[in-house]
Amino acid sequence: MREFEHGGDIYRNSVRLDFSVNTNPLGISEKVKNAVLNSANCFDVYPDMEYTSLRNAIAEHEGVSVKNVVCSNGAAEMIFAVVRAVMPKRALLIAPTFSEYERALRSVGCEIEYYTLTEENGFCIKSDFLERLSGIDMVFVCNPNNPTGSIAEKTIMERAADICAENNIICVVDECFMDLAQGYSMKGRLPVIKAFTKTYAMAGLRLGYMIGDTKFCGDIKNQLPAWNVSAAALSAGLAAVGDEEYLIKSREIIKAEREYLSTELKRLGFKVFKSETNFMLIKGARGIGKALLDRGILIRCCDNFRGLDGSFYRIAVKKHEENAELIRELGDICG
Repeated sequence: MREFEHGGDIYRNSVRLDFSVNTNPLGISEKVKNAVLNSANCFDVYPDMEYTSLRNAIAEHEGVSVKNVVCSNGAAEMIFAVVRAVMPKRALLIAPTFSEYERALRSVGCEIEYYTLTEENGFCIKSDFLERLSGIDMVFVCNPNNPTGSIAEKTIMERAADICAENNIICVVDECFMDLAQGYSMKGRLPVIKAFTKTYAMAGLRLGYMIGDTKFCGDIKNQLPAWNVSAAALSAGLAAVGDEEYLIKSREIIKAEREYLSTELKRLGFKVFKSETNFMLIKGARGIGKALLDRGILIRCCDNFRGLDGSFYRIAVKKHEENAELIRELGDICG
């Protein structure tokens, strides 16, 4: 079903450069690679069902109790588990945003309302979002948002947390891109979903987690299958979590290359929306995605995001030589 398609379809396309997936441009670290290779001899043994060592490491890194951490097979599994635990009747989503929230909510027959972000406001959440927090059971906020890269104002999110607490609304914040930005976290006030997928470029290993209060974490765990986190993912997560040197270098590269891409894309005539993280939303002529794919470069066409059309594209921030190649090809296409 095309409305739930994602980037990264290198399996049905001939791709030499993939800008459609917004993972860490540094790629998987040598530390993580070695951890997975060194753990291979243990793959004939079931992994720890409680993934205790990993939860302890995450809890220490995040500054929370281990009782407030539950892990999953990527953030997508966590999203579905959260929805099943809550079983909302009516939910609010911003649009455009990551499609798996809608997919999970539809799977339990939930009625969905939308808070539509506008191009005029740079696709940013504004204070009128707070007025929509009534008559609902649940709301998801992707922060930074995908595909826009924007971070909601902290004062708006803090007020949203107050309103949701006062009205028994479950507000879940997806912060999968926040560690690659320089923003803030709502952990401790709201349930927060994070993932190693984007932060540590571990998409193929599938590892996510949620930080929430003890009871909510217990409710989520009851929705997850046994052994949902593989031994390889556990080893990789233990090696990755808290690798500050890797994260600092990643943020430096992302900031510099995002500025480079923004400047060059504007020079080529694209409208570039402000992003705080490792991807950006741009607007240009329809057909750019197809023209690039004919040259072996895959970008994320955004026409299946609610509220966007075929003139919008999401482009990952990659290493400089890759970004420069994208700009060269776009320059040739755009004349």
